[in-house]
Order: sequence, then C-alpha cells, then structure tokens
Amino acid sequence: MPKSKPITVVDVARAAGVAVGTVSRVLNHHPNVNEAARAQVLKAAQDLGYKRIRHHRREGDTAPASAARGNIGVLIFGMEDTLVHLPVVSAALHGVERALSTRGENLMLANIPRGDLVPAFLRDGGVAGLILKGPNQGMLPSAEASGLIHAIERYPHVWLMGRLRNARGDHCNFDAFAAGQLVATYLYEQNHRRIAFLNPKPGHTQFEKLQRGFVDAAEQLGAEPAVLSVPPPEELVWPLPAITHEDKVRLLVERWRRLPAATRPTALFTPSDRTAVQLYGALREQGVRVPQDVSVISCNNETSLVSGLNPPLTTVDVHAETVGRRAVEQLFWRIAHPEEPLTQQVLVEPRLVVRDSVKRLP
Repeated sequence: MPKSKPITVVDVARAAGVAVGTVSRVLNHHPNVNEAARAQVLKAAQDLGYKRIRHHRREGDTAPASAARGNIGVLIFGMEDTLVHLPVVSAALHGVERALSTRGENLMLANIPRGDLVPAFLRDGGVAGLILKGPNQGMLPSAEASGLIHAIERYPHVWLMGRLRNARGDHCNFDAFAAGQLVATYLYEQNHRRIAFLNPKPGHTQFEKLQRGFVDAAEQLGAEPAVLSVPPPEELVWPLPAITHEDKVRLLVERWRRLPAATRPTALFTPSDRTAVQLYGALREQGVRVPQDVSVISCNNETSLVSGLNPPLTTVDVHAETVGRRAVEQLFWRIAHPEEPLTQQVLVEPRLVVRDSVKRLP
C-alpha cells in the first residue's frame, strides 16, 4: 500500500475552517486565541491524527544563539488566503514543517494577505529566523513604506519558491529555467516543432523563468517557440489572486485558435497544473481534443489537482517538499553566517513526469 501523506498544519486549518496562523498559535499555546477557535483546532488536529514531531537536537547541529532559540517564523503575505491550499505551496510548507520538527524547532506561522500587519513574533523578537512566501508579481514596498518589510529585514530569512526582483535575502526554489528546458526538449523529441508557452500572469517571476528556459532550449534545438500572453494588469494590489481566472485561459485558447493552421503551435506549455486544468476545460469548450488536436504539458506535478484529467497530464515534478526542506537548511546556514555578504540561491533539479497528454508526431 502507498504510504499515507503526513498531516500538516495546512490540513488542520482546512478541517477547522480557520487560518493557518490560528492553528500555529493554538499549537504553540499562544494566549491570544478565542476559546471557540482553539477548540475547533484541537478537535480537527485530533480527528486528523495530527502529531507534532519532536526530536532532541543532535550534537553539532547549528542553532540560533538567541533568546528566540527554538522558534522559526514562516510568513506568508501579499496573496489571497487560498494560496496555502494550492498543493504545490502546501507541499513546500510541509517540507518546511517536517524539517523544523526534525531539528526540534517550533514553527510560528502567520498569513497576512494584505501585508499590512506585523505579527507579534516579529515585533517581539520571538523567532531566530524566517521562511518567507510572498507574491511573485510586482515589487516589494520599501522598508520605509512597510512596517512588515522593515520587520522582516531585521531577521535572517530565506524566500521560498519565488523572490521578487527587489527582494533581499537568500532564496530556495526549483530550477524553473531548467524546467522550461526540460519541456522544450521533450516536445522536440516528440517531433513538435511549433510549440507555445501560455502565460496568464505577465511579470510573474516563476513563469518568466519557465518561459526563458523554454524559449532558450527551443531556439537552440531549431524549434519555433511562441509566447501567448494576456495583457499585463494595470495595477497590482495585495492580496494578489492565488488562482488564475478562467477567462484569462479562455482568452489564450482563443488567441491560439485564431492563428493560421500552418503556423499554429501543436503543443502548449502551461506554467502550472492549476492552469492546465483550466486549459483542458477551455479546449473542451472549443471542441479541441487533447492530445489528438493539440498536446498539453504543464509544471508542478500537483497530483491532487490533475488526477481526474483525461488524458493524464504530462508535467514537471518540482519536488516542492524538498524545496521546503532545503529552505530550512539554508536558513540555518544563514543564521550561522550572518555576516556573509553574498546572497545564496538554492535550486532543486526538476524531473519530467511523462503521461498521456503529449502526442508523438510523425
């Protein structure tokens, strides 16, 4: 039998109908939680069989030398609450949680969609370092303009699965450029020469790296890559939507359909499995069959999202849980080397998962 997936704070939050930050406060015995919410969380944790793993710190382990020793903050901000329920983000947070538990650390989690609050554990110096999951579009406000960013920059921190261009600090992610290259190479090997990247979120740092890797590899192989993108937003206001609106995907399909048959791409690369689910639906509405009429390939390998797709989706496994674990390792390295001036970037190698949504052409 397959091994059951461990229960995480995200699962408890979903079952209790509360924010993940509330679960974190309850499990860390924070007094500032109303009794009804506390009871909901404890009941959900018991019903799900959630267990906090505790291990004694091994001799030689690096640990924060401060009053906050034993506490690490995980801060999610600038995105809608639904972000933490996306399987790829949930898997990365699970990796963080498991890695911290193995080290005997407490996880202090806060979700601040508007980025307009400073959690108590940041104000009070209650953590030794931070794992950050922020938006992947736009720019961070300056520390002078944002109390949250000002507080973040006082601590050692590592960005998780995406870092904006003006953000400071170390970063742990999957290698999105390599993932784009993997996709282009595979499509070329299946004899596709006209291939397209669909971008429903212009300016999205992850999507842009996927696009660059895809286009770079396709051009080197002698294929003809195209990029189909929706118009960029006029303004970005936190919280940003976590899920692409279906109308944007429909617009991309319409643009693809309007291309002359002689130049129309025979394969479409979507930057996320959530978008691929929407793409399947938009193509079906137009009477377009996958893969008979067009091949589809995606990224993230979010099996809970794509398990019902027919045909099964070929995608890239980004090893999100490993990314989360590596982010914790990098944070403890940064805590031990606070004076190291060079920003570190840790990239996890992706892997192609071949299923049935790409047709081999003659």
